[in-house]
Amino acid sequence: MNKRLFTIGCSFTYWHWPTWNDYIGLNFDEYHSLGCGGADNRYILYKFLEADKKYKFTSDDCVMVMFTSFNRMSYVSEKDFLIHNIGDLVDHNVKAHPIGKNYNFATAVYDSCNVIQSIESILKSKNIKYELLQSMKHNFYHDDFKMDGEVKHHLDYCLGLFKYPVVENWVYENYDFDKEKITWQDSGMKDNHPTIKHHFDFVKEFFPQYITDKAIEYYNIQQENFTNESPQKQEKIFWKLREEFFKNEKIKIN
Repeated sequence: MNKRLFTIGCSFTYWHWPTWNDYIGLNFDEYHSLGCGGADNRYILYKFLEADKKYKFTSDDCVMVMFTSFNRMSYVSEKDFLIHNIGDLVDHNVKAHPIGKNYNFATAVYDSCNVIQSIESILKSKNIKYELLQSMKHNFYHDDFKMDGEVKHHLDYCLGLFKYPVVENWVYENYDFDKEKITWQDSGMKDNHPTIKHHFDFVKEFFPQYITDKAIEYYNIQQENFTNESPQKQEKIFWKLREEFFKNEKIKIN
């Protein structure tokens, strides 16, 4: 059994059902899932630094970071001093916040490149086993944008660090994703996140060493008990089954 696993990302690492990291986490004595829906890459760096301070990463640890699209933004409100993730940099989101008036995609690329290189540098300096992944393409909503200047060199370097396909792209290429998306009965809305099966299959293809009998059992239990009645009901079922399963396996989770 491996020692400690830390996974950090956006909603592709934390959602209403098991994501890729749960199946991998079953292979460790201690598993910390630090994903957050709507997170931008600066927030991912924040959670990474926070975890390092709290748990003191060592060379015995494994850290897996799934970066999100570069087109996101977070800010700290002076009203409550909490970190707010506003999600994608589209007109209605950016214009809703004063900071958005001077924020653009080129700046977002600059920020994300600093984040990725900082995390890589820290992990290397501590001799930690790590994997860097992408949930969505870096230029989501900005397909025609062409980066230039000094930052382009850093962008090319960062994109070259990713050894695995972008998860969302991989799902679209290998499944009829538009048909397979979950539709919630309470609202009639489709959920744009990869399903339980997509997450499981991604791990099976790119990290097959972690698809053990335990991982298969966990997958089957979560699939059998899944409900599309509402996100709230499904999340309660998911967390209850998750806590019970990991507890039975004597795996410490946060």
